[in-house]
Amino acid sequence: MPDCAPHFNARRWKPPNLAISSIAGNIEGHNVSVADLVLRRNAITETIKELVAQYRPDVVGLSAMSMQFATARRIAGLIKGSDKNIKTVLGGYHATLMYNELCQCDDSAPFDFLVRGEGDLCFNELIAAINGTKAIESIAGVSFRKNGVFVHNPQRPLEDLDKIKIPDRSKRIWKGYKYYGFTLDIIESSRGCVMPCNFCSMDKMYGKTFRRFSTERILADIANAKQHGANFIIFSDDNFALDIKRFESLCDAIVDAGHNDIRYIIQASSAGIASSETLAGKMAKAGFRIVFLGIENASEENLKLMKKGNIIEKTKLAVKRLHEHNIMIVGGMIIGNPNDKEEDIARNYEFFGDLQIDFFADQILTPYPKTGMREELLKSGLITNKYDYSRYNCFWANVKTNYLESDDLQFLRWKYNKKYANYICTTPAFIKNYPLAYYYRQYFRRPFLRLKNNLFQNKRSERELYNEDMEKAEAMNKFF
Repeated sequence: MPDCAPHFNARRWKPPNLAISSIAGNIEGHNVSVADLVLRRNAITETIKELVAQYRPDVVGLSAMSMQFATARRIAGLIKGSDKNIKTVLGGYHATLMYNELCQCDDSAPFDFLVRGEGDLCFNELIAAINGTKAIESIAGVSFRKNGVFVHNPQRPLEDLDKIKIPDRSKRIWKGYKYYGFTLDIIESSRGCVMPCNFCSMDKMYGKTFRRFSTERILADIANAKQHGANFIIFSDDNFALDIKRFESLCDAIVDAGHNDIRYIIQASSAGIASSETLAGKMAKAGFRIVFLGIENASEENLKLMKKGNIIEKTKLAVKRLHEHNIMIVGGMIIGNPNDKEEDIARNYEFFGDLQIDFFADQILTPYPKTGMREELLKSGLITNKYDYSRYNCFWANVKTNYLESDDLQFLRWKYNKKYANYICTTPAFIKNYPLAYYYRQYFRRPFLRLKNNLFQNKRSERELYNEDMEKAEAMNKFF
């Protein structure tokens, strides 16, 4: 789907969808093409019509998170409008979590099938059923129409990862995935997370499990991504640091295979990174340049509410160890917890600044469907947007606190982003990794922006500037 959160730069940040490439790599005996609409987000209607006319597909699969479902539904409607005989399949998080609700209303109208849970192997079985060589009732994890009503087959067990082939990147119709100046791709080394965080919906896809791909498969996936041009790879793992011994051995294997000639980004927990004295050094040698660290909050009360535990000291140790090896940190921050006041939110930004966190991934608490946090917020009457999931992208305020309204949260996030704008990209780790980018920003771009602000923006109030930025954010995901 082309949807992305407004705080991601849509011109410089275009990540591929790993799931649809993985499904393509596991379909047998059929012609498959992968059309990743993040690369065509400014011409969705025209692109859909052109694809249907050019490829004349029998089946089209769409993958969507909750924030992308409205777009997926409209795209399915366009496909059906072009050729009503095309079978449409919806998979991904929203179909997995919300299949009952979808199938009891008009939201399911343009879809013929739903795939619930992992689709890597399931989709191939579904194609066989559509072709009449397999009984649809025998495919676990599939929902299908029977006499105009959706029937839900039993839940599909988690897949044996050894049976899943690497993604088929050759089936991608377009090129152009990028992370700023790098050619970007995504791979995975594991699936699942056993942490108890109640704001996350990951356990609804995988349960409280942690499964590992083999080292040989991971190295083959890296090699394949490189063959297709990647020089920057994101590991999509939910928590890379759940098995530290495995993580360290994988770092060694990446070095031994010569794959430390590119750069990697991972997501990890503070507790995991802090638990090893040798891990950060091995990561640096293997090419790990950026870690998304789940810091979340500076408040012990809020960490307890999110079921993160008191990880503040572990966070400080993890940051110290990563920065000792010049590994940059994207700090995950969640604001808008039930008892947040402005001073609590300000304290989070100060805490990140004091730790010299290189980039702030500041999110507003989002009541994702089926999460424990959503249930608690509903009981407290703190959710202000219950059902427009298109705004569930961590940027928009869908909640209020006991002291702040939704608009207050939205404004405060904007305010503190502006306050720390001159801090970002000035940390020692950033300068060490990207000295030219630092000097360009510090001595050319920022002076130019200050001059521009002095000449124009300073003549407008803070609220006027805020409203202008929000209007731009609203316009980002209007595809039709």
